[in-house]
Amino acid sequence: MAKIITITSGKDGVGKTSVSLNLSLSLAATGFKVCLFDADFTLSKVNIFTGIYPEKNLESVILGRSSLNEIIIKNYQGIDIIPGNSGMKNITDLTPAQSHTLSRAFLNLGDYDYFILNTSSDMSSLVLSFCMASNEIILVTSCESTSLTNTYSMLKKLSKYHYDLPVKILINQAISGKVAKKAYDHLKELVNKFLPIKIKPLGIVALDKNVQASSISRTPFFVLFPETIASKCINGITRKLANKDVRTGAMPLELFWDNCLSFIQKLHKPKKKSAAQNVRPKKKNEHDSEINKTLSQIKSRLSILTKEVSDIKKSIEFHGSRLDKSKEKVFQPPLLKEVSAIKKSLEFHRSRQDKKKEKILKPSLAKEIPLDFESWLKKKSN
Repeated sequence: MAKIITITSGKDGVGKTSVSLNLSLSLAATGFKVCLFDADFTLSKVNIFTGIYPEKNLESVILGRSSLNEIIIKNYQGIDIIPGNSGMKNITDLTPAQSHTLSRAFLNLGDYDYFILNTSSDMSSLVLSFCMASNEIILVTSCESTSLTNTYSMLKKLSKYHYDLPVKILINQAISGKVAKKAYDHLKELVNKFLPIKIKPLGIVALDKNVQASSISRTPFFVLFPETIASKCINGITRKLANKDVRTGAMPLELFWDNCLSFIQKLHKPKKKSAAQNVRPKKKNEHDSEINKTLSQIKSRLSILTKEVSDIKKSIEFHGSRLDKSKEKVFQPPLLKEVSAIKKSLEFHRSRQDKKKEKILKPSLAKEIPLDFESWLKKKSN
């Protein structure tokens, strides 16, 4: 029985492995029995931070070449380490026999208070299975916007699969408490607004130059610099975790693995075939018979269609001829005699009308006055 904590992140480079290793050491220093499982199969970084490169790893157990107790690195600075294997990706494609072997391997593993998994940050089905099967998830992030965005994406992924426990947020490489709080508040606001999942602040690990120095020396900073600010932050987080009864939520490790493998199988379960895919393939004779039947139906329909077109054509021709005849009857020109008579009548009436106009409009002339000037003078003198 152990309390199982998965430590993961949405982005590489936020110090997830460093947090996993040093937190395990801090819990062990507090008096707990701790096992750290290096579950980052893309690149086993615990080996890099400790300088330990074992000959055997988890792949040897899956293939049945070694037992789990044979590969465990015992009592490294007070903790046990289960080494992963860089490049081992076939754990998600285990056969039923290999899955059973892996689950049974943890039956004989000793009891621990804490079983801590350091995962990769690729949001793969394996990482999700570790998260879904754990008692607690610690999501490591930083104050950078890209890191917070990837953290949100990880929370969204967990929400999709209905993870219903609060996820603990640890902000690493924090410049100050104020900046870390601002980053957490921004993340919480987004989560509360758009996701059903809940988050809680676990604490911060301050930006510390001694952390980089310890990485170069391949010794955890909690061991090399126990009084540095980063070590004090780790101790503060340990006290938070240790406040709860360690037995609360503890589970057998073989049950944890059963849950992990069940979740992976559920994700990779083949989709049901559609109704179209389930149709029985037809034999050649049946297929030919159906084709001939269809062709016969098409021919019959074409014959009917041809007859209908012919009838329509005849109907159009008949009605067209009747229409032409009616037009000829209505607009037939009069005979030439009738035209000539009408023309003469028009001319006669027009000439009479013109004479009347001349008579009306012609002015009447006055009597002509003789201009005999001599006669006029005679009359005047008399």
